[in-house]
Amino acid sequence: MDFLLTGAGAREAPPPGHRSGFVAIVGRPNVGKSTLLNRILDQKLAIITHKPGTTRRRLLGVYTRPEVQMVFTDTPGLERPASKLGRFLLEEAKAAASGVDIILFMTDGHDERADLQALELLESAGTSFFFILNKVDLIKDKRKMLPLVERYSRMKSFEEHFPISALKGDNVEAMLEALKASLPEGPRYFPPGMVTDSPERVLIEEFVREQIYRQLHREVPYAVAVQVIEMERDPETGLMRVEANIFVERKSQRGIVIGKGGSRLKQIGQFARADIENRLGEKIFLGLHVRIKPNWRQRDSALRDLGFEV
Repeated sequence: MDFLLTGAGAREAPPPGHRSGFVAIVGRPNVGKSTLLNRILDQKLAIITHKPGTTRRRLLGVYTRPEVQMVFTDTPGLERPASKLGRFLLEEAKAAASGVDIILFMTDGHDERADLQALELLESAGTSFFFILNKVDLIKDKRKMLPLVERYSRMKSFEEHFPISALKGDNVEAMLEALKASLPEGPRYFPPGMVTDSPERVLIEEFVREQIYRQLHREVPYAVAVQVIEMERDPETGLMRVEANIFVERKSQRGIVIGKGGSRLKQIGQFARADIENRLGEKIFLGLHVRIKPNWRQRDSALRDLGFEV
């Protein structure tokens, strides 16, 4: 059997004609980028809420089939930053779009002016663009779709155009086939069973934050950050023990997250633990603690402490 030798060791060589490449999913907040990644991978990897600005980090997802490996990156929403955290998110999205083979520019078509501004943020990305019109299941009059696509085509030279429903899966397979045909022949960059390179603790932080976004309203979720501080297996019970801090900016926000008698924090932990256990494939103990880190979204030192390199 043939193998490829790399710095990480030996890897099985792909079959002749194997295609591979890197694909960035970009667009404004809340257009369905994370939903599309989960649909492609057929599992929950990226967190999803109805609130814009949920995604804060680049998230890599590996789609592997015998004849192709496509490495997708979910990105924070493209928008002008309003804080130092916002500047980090914008740089994350732009970095994800740099050096890839194809960019999927996704929109729901609800704000063409904002989409044009988002495209302008990607002016330096010298690569192929696919136009992805998402949420077409919500467009009652399908006759409106063609003029909409034509207007976007005047904004940017797109190689392909796909109306899809990431939620229901409509036309996603056709999009994947077109991506495969557009990618060059190349090796497998990741082992066939690997779905992401994100550490488990990062995925745990994201699942906890997802529940905070789902269960709290107004400005509180945006002032929240989650950081796993301990993750180790209990030598006596064999149970994985995870301790995490939930950071907020003000004392009043701490009270909201905890809830009366700790009820809200307990509920956040219950729902997050279910997703984490499903991801890890085992039962865990999850301890959550709410701390105050004043004005962390605007302070470089606080952002660095929480893993947002600025």
